[in-house]
Amino acid sequence: MFEPLWGIPYVLFNFYLSLYMKSLGVISAIIFSFLGGPITDALGRKKTTLLFDIIGWACPVIIYLFAKEFWMFALAVIVNGAHRVTSVAYNLMVIEDSNNTQRFAAFNLINIINISAGLLTPIAGLAVKEYGIVQAQRYILLFSAICMVGMPLVRYRYHTETRIGQKILQERKRGKKKAGFSIAPHIVVLKDLVKKPTVFMIIVVYVLFNIYMTIGTHLSLYFAPYMSEVLKIDKPMISLLGMANSATMITTQVFINPYLSGQNPIKNMILALILQAIALFSLTVISGNNFIVVVLCIIVFAMGYGIFKPFVDSMLAELTEGSTRATIYSLVNTAISTFSALMGFVSGYIYDLNPRLIYIASIAILAFCMVVLMALKRLLYDEYTDVEVTDTAL
Repeated sequence: MFEPLWGIPYVLFNFYLSLYMKSLGVISAIIFSFLGGPITDALGRKKTTLLFDIIGWACPVIIYLFAKEFWMFALAVIVNGAHRVTSVAYNLMVIEDSNNTQRFAAFNLINIINISAGLLTPIAGLAVKEYGIVQAQRYILLFSAICMVGMPLVRYRYHTETRIGQKILQERKRGKKKAGFSIAPHIVVLKDLVKKPTVFMIIVVYVLFNIYMTIGTHLSLYFAPYMSEVLKIDKPMISLLGMANSATMITTQVFINPYLSGQNPIKNMILALILQAIALFSLTVISGNNFIVVVLCIIVFAMGYGIFKPFVDSMLAELTEGSTRATIYSLVNTAISTFSALMGFVSGYIYDLNPRLIYIASIAILAFCMVVLMALKRLLYDEYTDVEVTDTAL
């Protein structure tokens, strides 16, 4: 119910954030994930989502609003890293106390809500046209700050701690579990993953896809610059691409995903990756100032992304069932943060060398994900029903 209060301002301020930051010479990244699991277990899922939504989202937006010098942007980026803690707690709030069918429906619905907010990106485009990139972004950031402070406070009132979260908190009160940030649980989980190749494979795909999101998708810092600098799309018109992207994803997730949910999810994910790869390849070969062709590419891409995202989210939740899930998600987010930071460093040089190489690198990541998914399909094939993986397969 309260997700729109995050989704709408996020889409509005993030869509042009790359151009805003590039105009002032700042693009950076930071790692904050390793403590996500321990903090979530220590504070509980409910309290963690409250505190770290405000710290990780509202505070950076406020800093961006007043930032004029490098150190302020650096501070905002560092503080924004705290959202990785929220990512662990929020995912656990969604997937714990729910079955596989409910999880897929929940992730699909969350994606629909946040993508629907993308239909409002033309508002950002009009503001940019009217006030310029910097001033317009500051108006949007002010609106975002108000929403991102209010949302976690109101949502906290209606949240209920999950059963696993309640159990962990009760054990801490009784002294059976000590609150702390030892590395030991992470080591235990890593050793355990060696014995669970199916879990390891879906983690690899999940991490790689999230790394790819930072360079090759509509969420990438390079999306708006690539469209304006390479494909010669007017900056205000880029927001229309965002609207086409969002409309296609919504259509996919409302009408196509419910039908696909009854079929083999790995086949669905492979098909989705193929669609994205085709779209990205097309963006590397088309000539500039060809708006209609770019829109068609965005539509194909959005179909693939819209199918893939809820399936990979729900499969990760399904295959990581158990009391160590918080630690696994913490490790997953740590891997995403680490490799995304490295990719962010490398991708800057790649973009400067040849912007089209950004999408070539993205296609390579998607291809590797397909290979891993095909191997995972072979491991699970005999035990897989169209809906669930059996305990034997796990």
